Amino acid sequence: MEIHQDNNRLYLSVDAAIYTEAVIFKCLYWYTNTFEVDICQEPATKFNITLTPKAASPEPEWNTIQAKLKQDLIDFKLRQLINNETQNIRELIIAKAFAYYEQETDAEDMNTAT
Repeated sequence: MEIHQDNNRLYLSVDAAIYTEAVIFKCLYWYTNTFEVDICQEPATKFNITLTPKAASPEPEWNTIQAKLKQDLIDFKLRQLINNETQNIRELIIAKAFAYYEQETDAEDMNTAT
């Protein structure tokens, strides 16, 4: 990740092989209350991101923002990894829950029919 700042803007270049588009957008959404966020993707290689403070915002602490942004990207990447790794387990739990409900409903229907 490359980061630099000038003219009251923060510029980031993030490797698209490490961070997916979904991770980038989920992470940067939380910055939109304070910053205007521009995201451009170079074909399949990297995301170029610009953070510009909104007019009413005070001067940001850029070093703090950079550290938080790095931490947030890792956080959302980890969330994506966990989500991908547990997808099958969640599907099985949901299928099992509804299978039990269907059996219970079928049994109740049979009791009321007799």
